[in-house]
Formats: sequence, structure tokens, C-alpha cells
Amino acid sequence: MRKLLLSILCLISFQVYAGEKVAYQNWIVDMNGNTTEAYTANDSKSSFGVFCAADKCLFYLHQALQCQPGAKYSVLMNSATLSTALSMQCTQIGGNLFQILDPFDAVLNAVKAGDTIGFAVALQSGAFGVTRFSLAGSTDAIRRALSEAAKANQRSVPAPAPAPAPPANSPGMRGLKDILI
Repeated sequence: MRKLLLSILCLISFQVYAGEKVAYQNWIVDMNGNTTEAYTANDSKSSFGVFCAADKCLFYLHQALQCQPGAKYSVLMNSATLSTALSMQCTQIGGNLFQILDPFDAVLNAVKAGDTIGFAVALQSGAFGVTRFSLAGSTDAIRRALSEAAKANQRSVPAPAPAPAPPANSPGMRGLKDILI
């Protein structure tokens, strides 16, 4: 009886610990206390995902392509039901370069409607760099990331040291309360 009660108390008091990762098919949710990220990677070591810090989230691409921090580029996005041109801004987070995708809602709608998503980025040579990503598990992973970000934002306990994050005014950022998935 005592073991059963202890087990129930452990389940009730379950909390996400910093650095916990959870897989949802081809997507990973990485929960780091102050930040939450849901992402997938492809065979070329590029990644695509949503990153949340405080009450703001953004979609990003992380590729081997070099870009200048602060520079804006055009990118073509394609999924099963949606093709559109997006803007992306090169942003340095920690020691890595990420391309922040904008507008947020266009990317979210593409993620919700397809099995795969692709991005074509114009290169200086005039060619396009194309990356494709699986969306298997993306809806559940993004829901979990948004839920964990909301919980982290509501905690009154002092958070661990801040993780590297994009500037607060990054294009493509959307408030948690404005995201429906």
C-alpha cells in the first residue's frame, strides 16, 4: 500500500527537468527550463523546428549555408497543400547561425497540413539550396513544446541560467497565446 501511494505521489508531482528530450516519431522536443524546442533533422544535418523562450516562439531553419547575422533572405516553402515565399533572417544564437522564418502563421499552416515540408534558398551562385524535412510527429511535438513553454513561463521559481536565445524582436516571432495547433 505504501509503495502504491508513493508511486501515485511521484506521478502527480512529475515535472520536466532541464535537458529532457522526448521523441515524437521524427521530431524531438527539447525542454531546457527557460527554453523549449521542437525540431526534426534530415540526412544533410539540417534542422527545422520551433523554438520558444518566455512567451514567444519562432520557426527556424538551421543549415550548413553561411549567412550574415541580421541579413534578410527570401526562401520558398512547399508542403502538400501550400507553397509560398517567406522571408528569413539570419540570426546568431550561441555559436550557431539560424534562419528565422517569417511569417510564423504561414509556416504553422504548412506544418499542420502535410507529411513533408521543403525549403528552397537562393544561393549566391544563382542556384537553390533545397532541404526537405519529415513532418511525422510534428503536431504532437509542437503541441508539447508550446505546453512546456507555457508552463515554464508561468513558473514563479527562479529559472536556471538563461540559454542562448534570439533577440526579443526577431521577425517571425509569435506569442504563445496566439498559436493554435
